[in-house]
Amino acid sequence: MTKILLLSVVLVFMMGCAPKKNNPAAIATDKLETNWWKERHEKVLAQLKKDPKLILIGNSIMHSLDDPSRQPVWEKYLNQYNTVNMGFSGDRTENVIWRLQNGEIDGINPKVAMLLIGTNNTDGNHYLGITRPKDLAEGIWKICHIIREKLPETQILLLAILPYGYTPNHRDNINKATNEILATFPGKDSKIHYRDIGYIFLDKEGKVKKELMPDFLHPGVEGHLLMFEALEKDLIKLMGN
Repeated sequence: MTKILLLSVVLVFMMGCAPKKNNPAAIATDKLETNWWKERHEKVLAQLKKDPKLILIGNSIMHSLDDPSRQPVWEKYLNQYNTVNMGFSGDRTENVIWRLQNGEIDGINPKVAMLLIGTNNTDGNHYLGITRPKDLAEGIWKICHIIREKLPETQILLLAILPYGYTPNHRDNINKATNEILATFPGKDSKIHYRDIGYIFLDKEGKVKKELMPDFLHPGVEGHLLMFEALEKDLIKLMGN
């Protein structure tokens, strides 16, 4: 065997044995140094005694449902299920993973877990790292896996990452590519139900409607109402399973 061939064999062997690069989007990460985040985590834990039939897992898009202006959403769609809102502003997949591994879904048996997460992982303005679609989908899959392990009877209503921005942009493109992967999840777990309701927020030209998403990211009051109106039949069906 020539030296060159021998060297090639050694390199291939070393590459095969090298550990895979860790995916930050799938590694549990807390924000306990941030007071409001720690306090909200403790508040969620205290709310579990409500015996919720519906839990909302996500970031600020869910968190903002706690604003008093969203009372119509609760009155029409959420109160009937003793819903617990587990949305945390600014959370990425890794933060949700930590929360679910540290008590937020312990000791409950909800009928449905609604999951909407991922847009902060593709935000290059407020975070140092932008997550690639494959890695982001892996982080979201891990969240689904944790829910399945801890809540084996719970149906998972997995929402596509919502549109971002008024014009085409890199962040929205990553979100769309991630959604294509998320759409395959029901094929791996029959209790995962994928829904893409992003069309609600788009006009005929495919641009985000400012009247529904004032900052082109977060639904306003009307946007949230339309969001849950679009999901109402899914919730009713899944609650009956």
